[in-house]
Amino acid sequence: MEDDTRGQRRVAAAPWADEQTRQHLQVLVEGVATLAGFEQSSLTLRRDDHFEVVAAAGVEDGFVGTEVPRESIEDDLAGADEWGVWRFVPHHRASAEALAYSHIPDVTPLDAEDAWHPLDLLAAPLHDDQGRLRGLLSVDSPRDGRLPSAETLEVLTKYAGVARTLVLLALEREELSEKIRMASQAREIVRQALGEPTLDLILEACRSTVVACFDAVGMWLTVLDTDGGPARTTSYAAGDDYEVPPFAEIDDVVIRLARRYWGDQYVAPFSRSNADQPGLPPEDAERLLGFLDRIGIGSVLFVPLGVGPECLGFLVLTRVSDARTWTDVEIDAALDIGHDLGRAVANARQLELERAIVDRLRKLDSYRVEVVNTLGHELRNPLFSMSANLELLTTATLDEDARRSVAAATRGAARMRAVIDDLLTMAQVSDPNREFDPVAIDLRRVVHDVYDECHASASAGDVACHAELPDTPMRVSGDPEELHRLLTNLASNAIKYTDPGGSVTVRLAAEGDTVVVSVADTGIGISELDQAQLFREFFRSTNPAALSRPGTGLGLAIVARIVSRHGATVELDSERDRGTTVTVRFPAYVGELAADDVQPA
Repeated sequence: MEDDTRGQRRVAAAPWADEQTRQHLQVLVEGVATLAGFEQSSLTLRRDDHFEVVAAAGVEDGFVGTEVPRESIEDDLAGADEWGVWRFVPHHRASAEALAYSHIPDVTPLDAEDAWHPLDLLAAPLHDDQGRLRGLLSVDSPRDGRLPSAETLEVLTKYAGVARTLVLLALEREELSEKIRMASQAREIVRQALGEPTLDLILEACRSTVVACFDAVGMWLTVLDTDGGPARTTSYAAGDDYEVPPFAEIDDVVIRLARRYWGDQYVAPFSRSNADQPGLPPEDAERLLGFLDRIGIGSVLFVPLGVGPECLGFLVLTRVSDARTWTDVEIDAALDIGHDLGRAVANARQLELERAIVDRLRKLDSYRVEVVNTLGHELRNPLFSMSANLELLTTATLDEDARRSVAAATRGAARMRAVIDDLLTMAQVSDPNREFDPVAIDLRRVVHDVYDECHASASAGDVACHAELPDTPMRVSGDPEELHRLLTNLASNAIKYTDPGGSVTVRLAAEGDTVVVSVADTGIGISELDQAQLFREFFRSTNPAALSRPGTGLGLAIVARIVSRHGATVELDSERDRGTTVTVRFPAYVGELAADDVQPA
């Protein structure tokens, strides 16, 4: 009889397992054929919903890889005669379906009672420790043309035991390889997804890897909002004609399942043949199946996402049909990915929250700047009028009490003007929308100008001022007015809080790729408690000696803002009654300069 006359074989697209494993199994089938006296032998293994011929001896090329329906083999074994561990199906009981997938030798049977018929089937079912059928060792066409004797069956039984051991080892090795592959791809998925700031970017980063990893055709990812409802669903499928399905139709069912399955740490392989799932009533299962039918999906793997006890959403992997079942390895890997993508989603949610807070703070900051600017300018006009009238009064003939009152009012107006000026400066350097267009500046010139301006007030307070400047330019990139204000605030503070007979020294030097300016005084110093809050707006020292001297509490806050805008750092070293040193470090300017860009001090 000719081979391949009773049906259409389906051949696997890719060889099973690795080359070394295939060689071991090939040696096995060749050995059983040779030593047990058969011309042909084969080994067939369970592959999901079918069996596949993975090794054969004495048959034509192309037989290895043939796929046989699971039901065909199970039906034949159920009606077979038991010969120890082997099962025999005489030719008159062999099913037509099984024969359609068999290799049938072209031989004529002997005319004897114990003759072997070409359609006879002799196979040893190979079960694992849980009793599951994992494979089949078959022999055919004995050399003597007769049914196996007791001695031959004894040899075959030994080979069946060896075959079972090799098959289970091969399957274990394959499962381990699959776990390693899935774990490697899962790590790649996590690497791509973690750190992405939005749900769309998370999906874009890992979608192709996820789909390929699970041999799926598409996926969708739903993230729950903080109230537990669907915040966002994004999806992906291969093909140019993909249309986004109406996922909202089934949100009530799948969100409830996601919460339950995250608590149970359960991944659900769902299809029409596997619709009985925990917590899923039959009517809801029919709704889901109807939805999947409409979008052309036959099988899904439903994976809950979360962090800790909180369910954050779910991932659904899709296949066109349920012909290929979701394996245990895939289900375990999917649960791991549910944890990893849950972390990615939590990170993205936290980033979105932080961005929202930053945006709100930025808006509040802009509003505050606008209010301060408006308030400052509105106060300036009446203050100017009041100051002008007070100045006129100083030229009038007044008695002693009136002169004292005018002087007190003039001092009050001056303090108010200082507060307004500081408020407007603070608003200016804090404005997030204000452009910052730095230029090259020689800090020696700025220090020199500040020294000239502060010298008079220092002399009035009997405070000696010193400036130690290098001979070479100390260039930084910055805003001239802001840098002048920064150094003026530091110098005037040092002079104000230094008692008569003390000194203030400004030093300027280069240290590597930084320009360092320090303002040191021998004044009253600052306690450790006050230093922690010194650069906060409107903070005034708890030291009574400092409180007795006028100030707005904005000077050092302005310094801190200007330092931040220039990419610099500020440090303070102080101790009560031992003076203070404030050090500011600027990045040195490294750009090219035109001849007249910077004038020497």
